[in-house]
Amino acid sequence: MTKLLNLTTFLILLFLPSCLAAQLDSITTNPKYTKHLTWRDTFFGNEEMYQVCYPKDHRSMFYSIIVFSVTTVLFGILIIYIKNHSAKRLKEKKEIIAEQNKDLIDSINYSQRIQQAILPDNIIENVVLKTGFVLYKPKNIVSGDFYWLHKRDEYLYFAVIDCTGHGVPGALLTMLAHNAINKAVIEKELIDPTTILDSMNLDVKTALKQDKDNPIQDSMEVGLVCLNTITNELLFAGANISLTYIQNNVMKFAIAGKCSVGSVQDKSVSLPKTHSISLNKEDSFYLYSDGLSDQFGGPKGKKFKYKQLEDLLLSNSQKPLDVQKQIINKTFDNWKGNLEQVDDVCLIGVRI
Repeated sequence: MTKLLNLTTFLILLFLPSCLAAQLDSITTNPKYTKHLTWRDTFFGNEEMYQVCYPKDHRSMFYSIIVFSVTTVLFGILIIYIKNHSAKRLKEKKEIIAEQNKDLIDSINYSQRIQQAILPDNIIENVVLKTGFVLYKPKNIVSGDFYWLHKRDEYLYFAVIDCTGHGVPGALLTMLAHNAINKAVIEKELIDPTTILDSMNLDVKTALKQDKDNPIQDSMEVGLVCLNTITNELLFAGANISLTYIQNNVMKFAIAGKCSVGSVQDKSVSLPKTHSISLNKEDSFYLYSDGLSDQFGGPKGKKFKYKQLEDLLLSNSQKPLDVQKQIINKTFDNWKGNLEQVDDVCLIGVRI
């Protein structure tokens, strides 16, 4: 619109003087009239002089030119005013949007600080993950995935929790999940993973009012490990997040229930059950959300998929933990390439 107004104004100002000059020239160069033409006669002369110099048809044409010129100039002024007014309003709107975006980003950045506070601090990580690592890559500033670590007596707890969605909605659910697992493990001092998930399920459903007529269709997937550091017995239960573990260079799985924590479950779904696994020194296990496997990329823009991730974990399971983390992270970034990250990524790896 602005370009059109600029072009119109330019053409008017370009051709109007030429048109006026041509019309006046056609009159003033006519011998029949030029002998009487003076500047004073033209604008202040008597009626007789006008009658001599300008016949009726020429006077009508001259008046038309004057009217057209005045109208055109006024129209040009109007166009310039509209253009300037529109540009001013557009600038004001841009400034308002920029300010709103700044406020929004500031709020999200502050939300990130709050979410970072629920993640395990360095002291807990150094104790619980003495022989482990975490790969944590949120899709946005805040994440719908998070990991949870805890130590009580001889028990170490590891959890990966993937809440519905990502970004701000997912981050809000992480707060519910964090409170629910803290209550189950720290306040109630529950040990069995299935019992912990049942407790979380009740608390989250209550918070989301899932027992009402129009429940909120949000939930979370959870993989939870309780490791006895004295006996190396591992207890696992999962809601849509299974456990991958490697013994004697053989990959095995503890399958999660086909359900979610906090959702309205159909009676036919598979509920979590506790798996008991005896591990030995140098065995390893992994918990991860679906952010890695669902990532599009590679030469054909396809998903990374679980099979490729499992092969990656198995082929590097004997390497130092920090090297494993670097390899997984680099493989993910190379696969993603220039494509957008599709989901939050969270993976825990532990060696006994």
